[in-house]
Amino acid sequence: MPREPLLAAGRHPMLLPPRLGALLQDLASQPPTPLMIPHGPNVPRWLFPGRVPGQPIDGHSLTNLLNRHGISARPARNRALAALAADLPAAILADLLGLHVNTAVRWVTYARRDWTDYLAARTAEHSKPQRDE
Repeated sequence: MPREPLLAAGRHPMLLPPRLGALLQDLASQPPTPLMIPHGPNVPRWLFPGRVPGQPIDGHSLTNLLNRHGISARPARNRALAALAADLPAAILADLLGLHVNTAVRWVTYARRDWTDYLAARTAEHSKPQRDE
């Protein structure tokens, strides 16, 4: 059974869609680009190397690179953050993602679900007389 494609970005690996995982696997299997400043054999080989030898590309530079190719990561990032904020308390969200607690509180407030319409609809549905068939 093939392994699910994961990308380690930061502290937590992310599950990738199969097609994207295959593309990144192809990229990872290519021979590394020779560096102008050599480094030792124990330095990890980064899929997205940064300007500093032996270091990965920083998030801001990766975002700029994606934007140059017409790929905007912000909408997906915001949707993922809103989904997490809807399910997690602000303190856990802040710790998990390295956000300032005030930022996490704003996201949780933004994503807070108001269940009153749903509950009212369910109550109205259950209060209707049931027809025997």
